[in-house]
Amino acid sequence: MQTICIIVPYDNVHKEIVLWANEERSIDFRRDPVRACRCTSAFMALELERYLTRTLRAVEIYFQAVPPERGLYIELKIESATANDGGFSIRPAGQGVVIQGNGRAGLVYGVYEMLRQQGWRWYAPGPTGEHVPEPRDELAWPSQPLDRQPALSWRGFDFAFASMESAELLLWMARNRMNVYGWRPATGPLGRKLGMIPRVGGHIFETMLDPDRRLASGETLWEAHRFWYGLPAHGQRRKESALRTQFCVSQDDLIEFLGREILHKLTAEWREADIIDIWGFDTWGSTCACPDCQSLGNATDQTLHFLSRLRDFLDRMRRQGRLDHAVKLAVCAYEGTATLTGPERPFPANLLEAGDYCIFYPISRCYAHDLADAACARNARYHTALIGWLNHRPAMPVIIGEYYNVSKWQDLPVLFTTRIQRDVPDYVRTGAAGLTYMHVPLVNWGMRTITQLLYAQLAWDASTDAGSLLQEYFTHRYGPYADAMRQVYEYVEEAWWYIAQWRAWGPGSILSQLLAWDGTPPMEPLPLNEHFTSAAAAIASGRRSLQLMASARDRLEAIRAKEKIRAAWTAVKPAGQGVNPQEEREFEPDSPYELHLDEAMRSLVYGFDSMTLMTELLAYHDTLFHRDSEAAKVAWNRVEQAAGALNSYYIPIGYEWPGPGLESHDGLTRSQLRHVLRLCRKYRLAKSESTD
Repeated sequence: MQTICIIVPYDNVHKEIVLWANEERSIDFRRDPVRACRCTSAFMALELERYLTRTLRAVEIYFQAVPPERGLYIELKIESATANDGGFSIRPAGQGVVIQGNGRAGLVYGVYEMLRQQGWRWYAPGPTGEHVPEPRDELAWPSQPLDRQPALSWRGFDFAFASMESAELLLWMARNRMNVYGWRPATGPLGRKLGMIPRVGGHIFETMLDPDRRLASGETLWEAHRFWYGLPAHGQRRKESALRTQFCVSQDDLIEFLGREILHKLTAEWREADIIDIWGFDTWGSTCACPDCQSLGNATDQTLHFLSRLRDFLDRMRRQGRLDHAVKLAVCAYEGTATLTGPERPFPANLLEAGDYCIFYPISRCYAHDLADAACARNARYHTALIGWLNHRPAMPVIIGEYYNVSKWQDLPVLFTTRIQRDVPDYVRTGAAGLTYMHVPLVNWGMRTITQLLYAQLAWDASTDAGSLLQEYFTHRYGPYADAMRQVYEYVEEAWWYIAQWRAWGPGSILSQLLAWDGTPPMEPLPLNEHFTSAAAAIASGRRSLQLMASARDRLEAIRAKEKIRAAWTAVKPAGQGVNPQEEREFEPDSPYELHLDEAMRSLVYGFDSMTLMTELLAYHDTLFHRDSEAAKVAWNRVEQAAGALNSYYIPIGYEWPGPGLESHDGLTRSQLRHVLRLCRKYRLAKSESTD
């Protein structure tokens, strides 16, 4: 029996630790750093206790405020209550070890690093995402000092939807040293306790500047302030298209109005936020053409002018005591807001002084190639724009915003293992300050677990030996099937290399063009992008992807068959398995491999069916263009078969927009092609009736 003392430097810790560890909802983390540090320290001490009792065969753990005169101990320290860089040290000290964080986040990461050295890993949220080490008799005590600092200061996800929150996800983020999260009412205090930085905002002005919004005067915004809306380059301001051009950033009263709108949010539902995303209308290129706006520079200069004026307003509110906390602003470099290209003029000084951010979003980038690959025309354009932002002097901190789970391919088994290994270190080398991506899945990660793992680890330490990390992942996740599952992953990754060409948000993707089709015989072939020189080439690419996924599916099915036999022979009846939700949740299954393999198969089925529908619908479009009626019948039958397969099951949780709410669509609806099928059927029915 080992006895270990955990030192939490507050009197009466042995009596009050559970209370302190769970009082985050009653703490103002900005104004009460003592209680904030005590809360985080107490919680991490309990985390140590919980995991060490599962690590050691026999252990007794107690808490006190000072190190014992003799015996083993782990001392928790926070060097600075206000720091948040996440750095930490672990140092041997006599019979104990001192874990010291530079800020509360640093202590969190230091404690989880100590547990990582015992063999713990957190691959996915929740108990089934943990790797539990074999029990041991003694702890692995560090023999040499360990000091760690993050490679990137901003390591987070985009939480675009109001219902996107999960306590298990925030714990996973903390255990994997991620520090920027989307503030949500139910989980926000937990994120604070874990030392994270809360973030809100995004495309916020479509609601604030709704032309039909009523003012106190009874007038609509359009009636009272039509000149607030941007002047289109060709034409006049029109109410029905008012939100399709960026608003007029040279209107002083508009800036004051929007400043008050944001101030109201910062004193209400956004009160806890430390970072506010300030993004323009999602217009895909149209900016105000009035002379005053044009005189400000390019579209990015115009946006930065507005952000600078908004910064002036918020700083003035702080001085007047109407805003009680500092916030950082984040502008996006993005095609949708015409700000992808860097500014032509110097950055406004007040934005640099405040430490405000730019988030660079290459929304339609190619994932078959590195972002820095000059041979890929699509990526070369993005990389040139990124370097323009990074090299502008003086420069704002630039965060890279990737699209590893954007809604156009949400829930598809798309893997970016090669891309992340190559791109993230390059981002660090070129001077990026952080990473984020749209949009982290909250549940059912399946094979995509590897995406979150690599992303988090390389954002923390870009020099990580990715090969060793991946080998450990496959061994822990799949045990005797590690090598075979690695081959499955490689098939799946290759199958979706051209995901952006198939499904990106941009108008040139195959999905976007199919969505614009009315279902009738086209007069022109489907316009394609730089990687597909013809419809035949795109169809061939789709069929190649299907072959790869079929190989992955067959290999995975063989693995599952072996695991079913192994799991059956090793199954035992659990002693006292609970029936209440908490006990059921904590129950460790006999065969975690079976759960992981089954989840991988479900996502692979949906991926195969989705690619089948896209490929066959493209083939059908091509046969109609060539007026080949017999080939069209064959292609259409394949389309209907694929649609029927997708229509037979549901896909996991989605999120309503813009307010809170959940949804669970069938596979066909989630494919986004249901309406296109209706249009095709309409044409086919009309043609059939005309020939009767």
